[in-house]
Amino acid sequence: MEERSPPAAGDVNGKARNLLSSTTSLRLSLTPSRSSDQTYVVQIPRDQVYRVPPPENARIVENHRKPDSQKKNKCTCCCWILAVLLGLAIMIGIVVLIIRALYTPKCPEFSITNIHFKNVTHPSDGHGQKNNNHPQPHPQFEIELKIVNVNERMDVAFGKGNNGKATLIFKKHEIGQGKYPSISQKPKDSTNEHFNLDVGKLAADIEKGLEDDKKPIMMTLSVHAPLEITSWAKDLKKNLIVTCDFDVESLMTNKSKIKAEVCQTDF
Repeated sequence: MEERSPPAAGDVNGKARNLLSSTTSLRLSLTPSRSSDQTYVVQIPRDQVYRVPPPENARIVENHRKPDSQKKNKCTCCCWILAVLLGLAIMIGIVVLIIRALYTPKCPEFSITNIHFKNVTHPSDGHGQKNNNHPQPHPQFEIELKIVNVNERMDVAFGKGNNGKATLIFKKHEIGQGKYPSISQKPKDSTNEHFNLDVGKLAADIEKGLEDDKKPIMMTLSVHAPLEITSWAKDLKKNLIVTCDFDVESLMTNKSKIKAEVCQTDF
């Protein structure tokens, strides 16, 4: 029998080189082994080995890095915006508190400085008969009321539009009525306002009580008038009621004196 001769070594090496050169993709060869450890051999054609990563790989890496940096930038922007808004809120709160403290409306202070019952005739004075040529003026109470604007930065208008009303009360009877005049005041200003109240027909006991000069007479003055307190920062408008309880001596003379008085408001 003829024996088969083994192939020449040159032919084997040539075939191996041709096989490697014709490979265009990665090939994995698993070396047979019975052990649990397996070795993978990666064969890469020489024309696909790069010293510098290809541009598409660089773009992929860059795209993976950008989301983290974008998240950090968004968080930083949000923190700055929240800090600015918080600072503005604090500043606005401080400004509001300062304005409230400096521009809080305060009610003016009222006090009666004088009152006089004038144009009164008595039969004992020899003027009981009517004189047609010189008619007697109508009896009136002449009152002087002091108003002090205690506001340091706000103007005050009391009785604006001559819509104020004043009433004098004696022994729970209204003995005098009239309009309260309008006044305007600058901050920390003081005004002495004069006004008259008309007197109707008085009962005998009321008139007798008013003529008593032996002891002070207790009376009450009530004023209803619109009040306005204004400034560039805040305004206040309301109808104010002023009640003054006072004692007066010598009401029927020009030398009447206020002995005691207390004025209160519904401010």
